[in-house]
Amino acid sequence: MNRIKQFRRNKKMSQSDIAKIIKVKQNTISQWEREIRMPNVRQALKLAEILETTVEDLYK
Repeated sequence: MNRIKQFRRNKKMSQSDIAKIIKVKQNTISQWEREIRMPNVRQALKLAEILETTVEDLYK
């Protein structure tokens, strides 16, 4: 289980906000949150940076 959605909401960011920064489609963020797809290492690191956490904390 991942905590992407929880961290994103805590930062008051939308899926679109994150998608623009990482340069992916909003649907991709949705799929990451629902665990349909996983970000690659570079994307996961960027996501953790944006959400001010670690990759490990995102996937506890």
